[in-house]
Amino acid sequence: MPGKVRKMILSHFEALVLFSFLVSVVFAVLSKRTLREQVIYGVKVFIAFVGIAVLLGWIMLPFA
Repeated sequence: MPGKVRKMILSHFEALVLFSFLVSVVFAVLSKRTLREQVIYGVKVFIAFVGIAVLLGWIMLPFA
């Protein structure tokens, strides 16, 4: 429908995954030379971002 604006609403976890993915891609491209190194490093950084964020979330849960 023309004139109707659609908004994208993300949950906290979806925003975390999107942010982690984008930052991982940038870090990998800037820090490694070959495509293979970039992919391996990007996956490691992505897993670290998401894993640490989920772990910290669980640690902070009792303090809510």
